[in-house]
Amino acid sequence: MTCLLKMRAMRDQMSVNERKLADFILDNTQLLRDYSSSQLAEAVGVSQSSVVKFSQKLGYRGYPSLKLAVYESYAGAGHGGSSEPSRPFSQADSALSLLGQKKLEILENTVSINDDDQFSAAIDAIHAARCIQVSACPGSAAVARYFTHQLLELGCWAVYDEGGALQGRIADSLKDEDLLCILCDFGGEESLVDVANRAREQGVKVLSLTRYNYNAASINSDIRLYVVPSEDDEDLQRLLFRSAQLHVIEGLVSGLLRKGR
Repeated sequence: MTCLLKMRAMRDQMSVNERKLADFILDNTQLLRDYSSSQLAEAVGVSQSSVVKFSQKLGYRGYPSLKLAVYESYAGAGHGGSSEPSRPFSQADSALSLLGQKKLEILENTVSINDDDQFSAAIDAIHAARCIQVSACPGSAAVARYFTHQLLELGCWAVYDEGGALQGRIADSLKDEDLLCILCDFGGEESLVDVANRAREQGVKVLSLTRYNYNAASINSDIRLYVVPSEDDEDLQRLLFRSAQLHVIEGLVSGLLRKGR
């Protein structure tokens, strides 16, 4: 459901009019195919040009392409079908089962939002790098340490340090055959953006793993991977976010193993 996922994931970074459009489409997905751009604009209370710009912001050429993508996402999710597919973790009264359902949803969404070409490019960049610097925000430190350990286990030359000043000095010493990997929650951490810019000045390729939104870390990266945040309460959202981060990291490790690193 990539199209609808984009709307949910990007909602907090949208303008007021964009949020109105996103909310209307998410609440009336099954009806959108019967709306023209002018009808949608009138229903939401925005201009027709706002509908076009909204479509383009989501990566579509125009409203017709967005409408088709919304319908395909809706149909692909099985709405309107005659039977419900069986789902794992069906014991609704079990805490483990409930967490399993939520994890499965966040992992499916994260897999869906990541472009196959970007993921392959990330594996190739790690495989080809002479040295890999892993930098992270405090909330992603545990995942960054795990990633660095996995890279070392694979025989990669990898380094990680939590201190911003030392991260900057390491980045200054990197060469164009090296790779900087940034792991962070929101992607707006100034120290990580500074490290990314300093590395790119050295000709270093930058790979980022952030939540799916417009953020400075991903904008200043050459390869962009994402995690789709959940809509649960804050504590559970953090737990699910880490699970999705780890899934992406282990996907990269799996790709490197297949390459015979």
